[in-house]
Amino acid sequence: MENVTIKDVAKHAQVSIATVSRVLNDNYPVSKETKEKVLKAMNELNFKPNSIARSLKSNITHLIGVVIPDISNSFFMEIIKGIDSVVSKEEYSLILSYTDENFDKELNVLKRLSQKRVDAIILASSNTDNKYVDDLIKENIPVVLIDRKIKTSNVDVIASDDFGSAYTLTKYLIEMGHRDICIVNGNLNVSTGIERYDGFKAAMMDYNIEIKDELVLNGYYSWEKAYEEVKKLIVDKKIIPSAIFAANNRMAEGTMLVLKENHLKIPDDVSLVTFEEIENQKLIEPKLTCIKQNALLMGKKAGQMILERIKDKETNPKEIVVVSDLVINGSVKKIN
Repeated sequence: MENVTIKDVAKHAQVSIATVSRVLNDNYPVSKETKEKVLKAMNELNFKPNSIARSLKSNITHLIGVVIPDISNSFFMEIIKGIDSVVSKEEYSLILSYTDENFDKELNVLKRLSQKRVDAIILASSNTDNKYVDDLIKENIPVVLIDRKIKTSNVDVIASDDFGSAYTLTKYLIEMGHRDICIVNGNLNVSTGIERYDGFKAAMMDYNIEIKDELVLNGYYSWEKAYEEVKKLIVDKKIIPSAIFAANNRMAEGTMLVLKENHLKIPDDVSLVTFEEIENQKLIEPKLTCIKQNALLMGKKAGQMILERIKDKETNPKEIVVVSDLVINGSVKKIN
C-alpha cells in the first residue's frame, strides 16, 4: 500500500486516529495492549511517519547540533562517537558542523542550527567571548559546552583540567633535565589554549626557568601552522630546543614532520611531548609521551547532560571535569 496515512493505521488497528497520534508522539498515556496493536498495524502497513510534520506540530525535531573546530582531529571524532552512543538510544540524530577555528564561521553555523530548529546544541567554541550562546538560551535552545569554556554564559560544561595537565607535562620535562623547552601553543582565543599555556608558564616559573620569547610559538591548533612555526625556528633561526611541548596532537604531527625533514631524531636530538595522543600512535616509534584525554567519556557525559537539559531547562548549570592521564612513553631523553 502506497502513501499510508494515520487514518489507514487507525482503521487497521481498529482504534481512533487520536490514539494513533498519541502513540506516534508519545505525549499521552496509552495502554500497553493498545500501543502494541498500533505498532503492529504500522509495521504491517509499512507506515512511515512524516517526521517534519510531526516536528512542526510538537515543536520537537529530535535533532542535536554538534559544533567542533576540527573535523580531522581524532579527539573530536571520539567525542562525537561518545555523544551519539548516548543520544541515539533516545532516537536523536546529530547535525555535525565544523568551524576550522573560525569564529565568524562558528556564528553562522549556530544561526543555521537555530533556524533548523534543533532541540539542543553541543559546542566546542573557537572563542571565549562567544556571546551568541546567550541568544540561543533566550531562544530556549539548550547548550552544552564541551572541551572549551566561554567567559560569560551560564551553561553546562564538560572539560578537562587543561591547566593542571599542562603543568604536569611540563614538570615531567623539567624533571627529566630539560631547560630549553619550546611550546607550540594552540588557539589563544579559546580556554584550552589559554589554560595549557598558563599551566606551562606556571611550571617553568615554579622551577625558576626562563621562558624565552623565541621558544614560544603559535600553532593555532593547526598541523600546517605548527609545521611552519617549528620550521622557522629550526631551519631559519637555527635554534634547536632540547624539548618541544605541542599543545595538541595535530600540532605534534606537524612538528614531527619538521624534525624528520631535518634528520633530527626523537628523543636523541629533540624530545617531544603532546597534549592528547596522536592518531595511529601504535604505529609510531618512539611513541610520544602525552596527556591522554578520555574523549569518548567526555562525549558520553555531554550526551547525558544534553538529554537532561532538553527535559529540564530550569536546573542550575554544572561543570564536569574529566580526568586526563600522563602517559609516559619513549619520546623524552633524560639530561643529566
